[in-house]
Amino acid sequence: RLHIDEEMMAEAAAVHQEASPHETFFVVDSMAGQDAVNSARVFNETLPLTGVVLTKADGDAKG
Repeated sequence: RLHIDEEMMAEAAAVHQEASPHETFFVVDSMAGQDAVNSARVFNETLPLTGVVLTKADGDAKG
């Protein structure tokens, strides 16, 4: 189940339309797994994404 806030998505779409950016990236922690893919899909339906950035930043010494 995705935890997508519809009101926040509408606000992001309004900002995107007003700003008219050249690029729109979806940045997500790669440890989110399939939820990252599903979230990117939902965002892409609302905003025209030009790229996805998977990150892995962890402060744990075990990695």
